Amino acid sequence: MTMKSMFVAMLMSVASLASVAEAAEVTLKASHNANADEPYNLGMVRMSELLAEKTGGKAEIKVFPNAQLGDEMESIQGTQIGTIDIAVTANETLVNFTPDMGVLSMPFLFENAEQMDHALSASEVRDYVNEVLGKQGFRLIGFFSAGTRHIMTKKPVASMEDLAGMKIRTMQNPAHLAAFKDFGANPTPLAYSELYGALETGVVDGAEAANTNYYSKKFYEVAPNWAIVGWLELVAPVIMGEARFQSLPEDVQNALMEAGVEAATYQRQAYRESDAKLYEELVKAGVNVTKPDIAPFRAEADKIYSTYITTDEQKRLVELLKDVK
Repeated sequence: MTMKSMFVAMLMSVASLASVAEAAEVTLKASHNANADEPYNLGMVRMSELLAEKTGGKAEIKVFPNAQLGDEMESIQGTQIGTIDIAVTANETLVNFTPDMGVLSMPFLFENAEQMDHALSASEVRDYVNEVLGKQGFRLIGFFSAGTRHIMTKKPVASMEDLAGMKIRTMQNPAHLAAFKDFGANPTPLAYSELYGALETGVVDGAEAANTNYYSKKFYEVAPNWAIVGWLELVAPVIMGEARFQSLPEDVQNALMEAGVEAATYQRQAYRESDAKLYEELVKAGVNVTKPDIAPFRAEADKIYSTYITTDEQKRLVELLKDVK
């Protein structure tokens, strides 16, 4: 072999190796609609860091906050058609694609945020939810939290009886509407973007929310009473399309699932810390905090389970979640 041919062969070999190295790198696009300084984004950035560590830099996640790639509905659809790899979504949105996931939106499903954390950390829960999601072509990567929900009102609520006749804005979820009706309120679905004005003008008398949005949207200016009820622990699954997941190298699949579990635990802790900090800020802002007896709320909420938990899959998931203490 001449010197020239050896040089050409060496260049071809280097090009081939470069091509292989390039093909081995994996970049996943992740979408969510929260701000860059909020727990959703902190959790996804942590997941990307963990994935890079576990794969020696072979794989990473590029995170797009603030709905840059679309709202939650569009992001879920993106995982189906391959334009987005990973989506963080409120469970209420995911229910439109996988109805059995409605279990995670039931009132008083968990005892509190800590019990929710334990339940969502359980491998048997994650494995079962993956089975449920898999039937619709999704893969669960982790469970994020979107906060513990309480009730804001224009007039103080010291007991469930005080809600009688109040127009309370809720999400457009049949179980939520039924729960607040049983609480004695007049549940009123309303676009979230219209809520501040509706509270200000008296179109509604209150709404349910977490410390995060009650504080950040300054709803306390027009609904200064905050009843600590914890009627819902809002779950935000992190999902990707099963087809895309299966297209990844096996070592990246394994690393991603590990990173998902660890980052979700980190995110839920970050949300609890954020919730506690914002509660203190609300107190400083002069919010009137009440702590009604939640036993009557729980008793009324229990009555609707037989209506909205009907399939074997739903009943099994409720059982799994409640068994973890």
